[in-house]
Amino acid sequence: MENNMGFDMEKCGALISRLRKQAGYTQAGLAQRLGISYQAVSSWERGASMPDIGKLRDLANALNTTVDHILSGDASYAPQPLSEPPVPAIRTPEHKEEAAAEAPAAGPGQPPIDEAEQPTKDEAEQPHEEEQEQESKKSGRDLASLLKLAPFMDQETLDKAARELASTSDLRSLVALAPFVSSKVLGEIVRVNEGALPTHTLAALAPFLDGDVLEEIAAKSEDEGDERRMIALAPFMAGKSAGRLFDRLKEKLSDIRRMFGEEKPAYESGETQSFTDKDVETLIQNADDEDIPRLAKMFADRLDDRLCGELIDACDDEEIPRLAHEIKHRLSRRLVTKLIDSCDEDVVPGLADEIRDMVDSEQIDRLIDACDEDQIPKLAYSLKDRLDGENVARLIHACDEDELAELTKVIYPLLDGEMIDRLIDAWEDDELMELWTLVSGKASDANLRHMLDACDCDCLAELAQGMGERLSPQDIKNVFERLR
Repeated sequence: MENNMGFDMEKCGALISRLRKQAGYTQAGLAQRLGISYQAVSSWERGASMPDIGKLRDLANALNTTVDHILSGDASYAPQPLSEPPVPAIRTPEHKEEAAAEAPAAGPGQPPIDEAEQPTKDEAEQPHEEEQEQESKKSGRDLASLLKLAPFMDQETLDKAARELASTSDLRSLVALAPFVSSKVLGEIVRVNEGALPTHTLAALAPFLDGDVLEEIAAKSEDEGDERRMIALAPFMAGKSAGRLFDRLKEKLSDIRRMFGEEKPAYESGETQSFTDKDVETLIQNADDEDIPRLAKMFADRLDDRLCGELIDACDDEEIPRLAHEIKHRLSRRLVTKLIDSCDEDVVPGLADEIRDMVDSEQIDRLIDACDEDQIPKLAYSLKDRLDGENVARLIHACDEDELAELTKVIYPLLDGEMIDRLIDAWEDDELMELWTLVSGKASDANLRHMLDACDCDCLAELAQGMGERLSPQDIKNVFERLR
């Protein structure tokens, strides 16, 4: 995530995390010193937001650095120790009760379970796959509890928990925990498990790793000829290190080697990139499809309509929303349509969030057609300020029957008599009482009679009772005749 001022929020967040740990603060402790919530500190460190201008100087003072250093995201500078000890996080009774309630029910060092709780013979003979599934669920619960408690935990406890988690669960869980773990311990874990880490997971951990770890992994990737991993690490390596990494890439990618002669180094003075459009295109063609959004971010200022089209073609369909976020300042109408057509159906609402201000009615219809029917209410919520009557009718038609109640709540402000009739036809005839509860405030007498005619006889009396005084004597007579 990068703002318009030119600094990289992910790198800034990783630097804030690193400086906080070096200064001896927990997230809660730093938040207390700055007079803010620990959730705000967590948001900074994840690269989801940046400190307010008014807080930057206080933050720099707390971390014994400068505002310019924080905004640079440069992790190579090591700050001096604090002139005063960090203020410890206050453990209020509410915090203690919350921590006790959220802590895992069992864990390392606890007493063995009672004999009465030992698994039965039948349970012991369950398939191995079921045991793996149960272990996976337990690891997920442990991680969720750990993340809730992490802002209040000291560094030593967090590092120990990270080591235990890395040995018992999917290594991808480390991404969520990375802002809290010391760079030393995170580097140890990555070194041990580097071969098992997917490229996109390693790239997500890279902002929190020390330069020597990144250098080691990049060198190993070069020895193994793993160009995709080298490309994924490139945005997080600076200066001469980045130049050396690109030199390795040139040796492996013959097209780039032809384009770059000895007289045209990849980095001038070890810092400045000098890529041509053809170079960028070659990198796109050789990158892992899951890493395309990160590559788009790296070359955001160099992209034109053609290169954006290349990125869309090369991108994993589940990563299209992330790509749209990086290139939306470059999108033409043609490229917006191309993004929609390339997107995985499950993540269409996420894409809609990114491009909602630039889509027209026809493109909204394409989004609806591309969306999984279970995700239609989420899509409607993303586009609610851009919908017209035809779009709403299409949403109703495309929505899964089980999700119609959620959709109705989202589109309620747009409903008219015709749309309510469409909803009546789409709902199950034995569930129309629920629909009446949702739309009675906007339903006309004609809608009321349509609903009565469509209702299952077993539910008709309940529906008529719910309509109450809205029923005319003739309506009541008709209901009575049907019930007989």
